[in-house]
Amino acid sequence: MFSNATGRGTWIAAFVLLAAMTGCAPAGSSASSSASPFPSGAAEAVIAVGQRPAIAAVGEGAVWVPNTGDGTVTKIDPHANRVTATLSIGNQLAFYHRDCESKGSVHSFMVTSFHVRDCDLPSAVGVGNGALWVLKNDDQALLRIDPRTLRIVARIPLGFTPFDMEVADNAVWIGGYWVDQLVRVDPASNKVVARFTLPDGVSGIAASAQAVWVASTVAGVVSRIDPTTNNVVQTVTMPCPSICYQGTLPLTIAVDTVAVWVRTVGDGLVARIDPQTNRITATIDVTSTGVVSGFGSLWVTDLFGRMERIDPPRAPSG
Repeated sequence: MFSNATGRGTWIAAFVLLAAMTGCAPAGSSASSSASPFPSGAAEAVIAVGQRPAIAAVGEGAVWVPNTGDGTVTKIDPHANRVTATLSIGNQLAFYHRDCESKGSVHSFMVTSFHVRDCDLPSAVGVGNGALWVLKNDDQALLRIDPRTLRIVARIPLGFTPFDMEVADNAVWIGGYWVDQLVRVDPASNKVVARFTLPDGVSGIAASAQAVWVASTVAGVVSRIDPTTNNVVQTVTMPCPSICYQGTLPLTIAVDTVAVWVRTVGDGLVARIDPQTNRITATIDVTSTGVVSGFGSLWVTDLFGRMERIDPPRAPSG
């Protein structure tokens, strides 16, 4: 089922793109041409994008899709349901040959679940503070792009391979899975202004006006950071509700006005954290993949180079 939450750009329901759970396209493969161009069921539109699309971002009048398998970002007009631009971020295939081919796969796995993709390019996008922000893994950099001209206006070195990002008011937060780091970028100066060392396996990030929440997948915890002081004020341990083969491994986070939602791997749950008490108050079984919400619709990526637009009232429940 889908669970809605506010945050990330306009308001979103963002848990995780578990692409590796159902297989992954090889580097250099193309989007499926056999998919029906006509929407069915709850979908209002099915829009062809690039290779291995990841979680989209909504804002500045568009839906932005990082195509992790071909080094591009797709810009979608939500009013016309069509692609209006494709931005070239880098040469993903050359990046794969340089950094990942010797490892045997573009992906790294943890048993059967999505874990980390070193050679995704771009690995994530975000919108806020009047800009499109793109993680450029091959250069270990954050790009700031003008959403109107589609030109790069700043290139910010990070010093590590980025995993995820969250764009908030007056800050862009980027995590590094392998180095257990979180950095804060100031959009006013386009510079890194704070750097944190967090528990093992820094992955998903979400932000509200009161806090920044960061998942540490290997450590099995979620850290709460006060953005006004840049201090870690709480660490929430993710317990197993029953027998867990791998343990409860937090990966992606979303926030709304009343709760923090943590998508875990290993046990297929979404955990609800009460931000008033910093305690887990509920867990929900889920089967959905990457979902972003905006312009009155759900935007869902799949493994076949498509973006489905779904009207929430028509979406199946349960």
